[in-house]
Amino acid sequence: MRPAEISNEEIIETGKKLQTSGKNITGYGLRRILGAGDPKRLKSVWDEYASRDKVDNNADLRLPAELEDLVTELESNLIEQVRPLTVQLYEGALKAAQRQVSETSRELKQLRSEIEAEILDANTIIEDLEQRLAETTQRLHESAEELKQSNEARYQFERQAITLEAEVNQLRENSTYEELMKRIIVLESKGENG
Repeated sequence: MRPAEISNEEIIETGKKLQTSGKNITGYGLRRILGAGDPKRLKSVWDEYASRDKVDNNADLRLPAELEDLVTELESNLIEQVRPLTVQLYEGALKAAQRQVSETSRELKQLRSEIEAEILDANTIIEDLEQRLAETTQRLHESAEELKQSNEARYQFERQAITLEAEVNQLRENSTYEELMKRIIVLESKGENG
């Protein structure tokens, strides 16, 4: 924490000057004269001094004996009345606190019950999603296996198609050769006959 720029004594002296001039003593008034400081701190230091000064001034006053006896009697009566009043206030505060604890406890039980119900619902949803995920995964594996088998079958069919195409080409070539041979033979026989 940063040390105070202005000492308590400076604040008190400035406050006394304001007081003698008849002005109200405020944190900002003290700051304006001092030129620095936090107005809250300045006012707090002055208020503490002023309240201590009042107590000191009151301690210097002496009451007449009759008034002193009256004050002593009032003090003893007041103390006798303060104790039951304090007990009554304490009991009221205790009851209010117990009631608040009871109400808070009831609210917590209600909240716990609601949370447990939500957890059960969430667990049901999670189980359902896990089941659907397992089924989807199973279908995916089956589809992948079917795709693999389809690819293998396609490969076999492609090989067969290539083989058949080669055979067809071979047959075409052979049939063309045989036709040429037949034509040659026909032409030769015509040539011999001719």
